[in-house]
Amino acid sequence: MKTLKEQVNEIKSATISRNAKKSALAKLGITPYEISILLDAETTGTLPRTSFTFGVEIECDVERGAIREAAAVTGMAYEYEGYNHRDGHSYFKFTTDGSVRGNNPIECVSPVMQGAKGKSVLKCAIDTLNRAGAKVNRSCGLHVHIGAQNLTQKQCANVFNNYFYLESLIDSFMAPSRRNDRNTYCRTLTDHTALTSCESMADVRTVLNNDRYHKVNPMAYDRHRTIEFRQHQGSTDYKKILNWVMFCGKLVEWSKKNRFTTAVTSVDEIPFLTTAEKKFFNKRIAALA
Repeated sequence: MKTLKEQVNEIKSATISRNAKKSALAKLGITPYEISILLDAETTGTLPRTSFTFGVEIECDVERGAIREAAAVTGMAYEYEGYNHRDGHSYFKFTTDGSVRGNNPIECVSPVMQGAKGKSVLKCAIDTLNRAGAKVNRSCGLHVHIGAQNLTQKQCANVFNNYFYLESLIDSFMAPSRRNDRNTYCRTLTDHTALTSCESMADVRTVLNNDRYHKVNPMAYDRHRTIEFRQHQGSTDYKKILNWVMFCGKLVEWSKKNRFTTAVTSVDEIPFLTTAEKKFFNKRIAALA
């Protein structure tokens, strides 16, 4: 009996139309998103690049001198600054954050990143934090910004609608302290059913009372031209952080053309995740059950 990989390769190499290939791959249980990746790679010879830009804010407890010593080894570019929201920096910015507890509480704010190079820069920073002995506690969060400068108002509103329908499922792979309304810095969207009728960011801001402390921040778009996802618990684990960045970025990309109308109750039903990503989040659900 042929393996799945052998069957996929056989379909990809067959002299049939793209639509026929899509149909044959779908019968193997492959998602539409994965099919598009497979067929695009067949056409171009390479996997598609990650098109969205992203940034992270890592809240943690780490001593300044330890960062200096670790960065000397890893080559991480960083600066310590006072609390600010300035964009445009090319280095990792360490700023104070009154919500973070610890002996040396800090927020590590990344520059704008993209694609494979961005992932490499992110990994270097996380390696530096871990080499320096950075720790997280219940007061720490991980905030992810996805570039939205090329999205229409309706597409931005779609992201909030889609998160609304995904939120209960997302809760299941987040720490208990980041679920429902247990954390005042990342309040639920599910209490705001009017989000499903929003057509613009102005509509979204009105529904969420111009309050940034939600699992998805309605105020980041005007300030940074990003959509900020605030739900994830603090972490210095590269695999966890990268998978969440990819989840958020792909959700934004998918929301350009799509809008959920009912709740998504299984990771396997999320149309924009790969098989490997679904496996990762299903494992997180099992670990946090």
